[in-house]
Amino acid sequence: MKLARDYDEMINTKTSEDLPAYYNQINTDLLACIPATAGVVLEIGCGAGAMGQRFKGSHPDCRYLGVEFNPQAAAIASQRLDSVVAANAETVNLAERQIAPESIDCLVYGDVLEHFAEPLSTLRDHLRYLKIGGSVVACIPNIQHLSVIVGLLQGKWDYTAEGLLDTTHLRFFTRDSIQKLFANAGLQVEEIKARNNITAGMQPFQELLRPATEALGINFEQFAVQTAAFQYLVIAEKAAPTRPLLIQSLLGETAVCSRVRISEPDSLLATIPGVRIDECTGMPDLSLARAGEGKIFIWQRLWPNGVTQQQQLLNKGYLIIGEMDDDPGRWQAQFERDNYLAFRSCHALQVSTEPLAAFMRKINPNVAVFANQIAALPPLAAKPQGYKVNIFFGALNREADWQEIMPEINRLLADYGKKINFFVIHDRMFFDALCTPYKQFIPLCPFEKYQQQLLAADIALLPLQPTRFNSMKSDLKFLECAASGVVAVASPIVYEQTVRPGATGFIYRTPAEFGNQLRQLIDDQSLREAIRKNAWQWVKSNRLLAQHYRQRYDWYTAMLDKLPQLNIELRERAPELLLR
Repeated sequence: MKLARDYDEMINTKTSEDLPAYYNQINTDLLACIPATAGVVLEIGCGAGAMGQRFKGSHPDCRYLGVEFNPQAAAIASQRLDSVVAANAETVNLAERQIAPESIDCLVYGDVLEHFAEPLSTLRDHLRYLKIGGSVVACIPNIQHLSVIVGLLQGKWDYTAEGLLDTTHLRFFTRDSIQKLFANAGLQVEEIKARNNITAGMQPFQELLRPATEALGINFEQFAVQTAAFQYLVIAEKAAPTRPLLIQSLLGETAVCSRVRISEPDSLLATIPGVRIDECTGMPDLSLARAGEGKIFIWQRLWPNGVTQQQQLLNKGYLIIGEMDDDPGRWQAQFERDNYLAFRSCHALQVSTEPLAAFMRKINPNVAVFANQIAALPPLAAKPQGYKVNIFFGALNREADWQEIMPEINRLLADYGKKINFFVIHDRMFFDALCTPYKQFIPLCPFEKYQQQLLAADIALLPLQPTRFNSMKSDLKFLECAASGVVAVASPIVYEQTVRPGATGFIYRTPAEFGNQLRQLIDDQSLREAIRKNAWQWVKSNRLLAQHYRQRYDWYTAMLDKLPQLNIELRERAPELLLR
């Protein structure tokens, strides 16, 4: 595998001070292309291992390997990844590095292939180590970018330290030559995504080229798309492609639920070759499907007005799924007006808990339970050895759930004084009821802010009263606490099915028991440390989204295979749709 000698020389001109920033950059678009099921990933040109470290944060069981040509960067990467080869600038023989043939699930190339003197032979060589069905994901600069065309018209081809005319580039690619490179290597290209970078000042010039492209018989719209692409993201497979599938979701609740129920699972489903994702909050585009593509439409906590919208979806051949993660009884009057047509008129429903599924099956027999999971597991950071204990409370619609434990909380506050500090998100009534000046209120905030406050806490309170609505809720709050290294004190409703008392958290059954458990955790830092480590490890082993998301794909494809029969059942269950 030959590489430009001056590439090694170029990156070694970076000082040790510059190197961390230079090599810690993460191509988040490329990162999102790595299949979540990959057990072994090999990144060629891994830099300081920043992207691999980020990937392992969400997939800690993955074995992430790297090859890096700069020894300083490789030294940093070796502390972050499972194994790193510090290669020289001439050759990298993977067999000599104890990498077995067909042992890799995914090969990653981030702006690397253009540096090889012989990219085709290099790619073919590496594919010997990729499993059948394994993926190749790559980011490759596009020499057809408008800035290069402008430079040529000006008579310029000036090499630069970085960018499209990087002095270390030995090969230059367009979309067409990328397609040929991968095809000649024996790969099935699943998707090529453009990473656009075109300044507003260049757009008028692009339009001026329309007559020239038309005179040459070039489709201008295609030309405009290709010349706007600064780089291409390529996803390919060493096997026959997975069945093409379009999953469209109309999001009805974006403040909290859609992230966990739709967006995070979608980000992993999109790593399956052949799967395309579209999410929207307004009018969906029902013309996105390609020929031969299976079509799925998901209503996320948002329901059609009457039958017209469902009829449109049915006429276009969609599998219609309703997504719900709360007890519909909260909106009983609304749903009973038309005998739960919103749920009857879907082919199938997906929910977050088994108690919710049991209710939904009375309306629609086709119900799947996809429990909430943690998409990314933060590192288990050490807690400061300090005097103050931070307690966290943050949730929606819990005003009736904490009333019985508030007297116990205030008794503790009176006894411990400034040793206890409270973080409260959203619930102003809870905040005002705390009899202490040592408290901080945060309004409803984005998840990143919520997680930041949770990570700063030592203990979290998860009260739920024994109501029908609460009984259908999920254990997500406990999962978030455990993933953040925070010890949960929780009610038995919902949480006793997950929490192992005294090992991964505490379950209280009376206010007095709640008070005793909270005092025990405040006083005993070693106990808090043991419980939070157990809980974090349990989430890592059992409740990461990467361990479960494939269940959705399998269910979706199984439902698509049954679509003719599901349409017959739908005609009987919802005659209002007037299906023929």
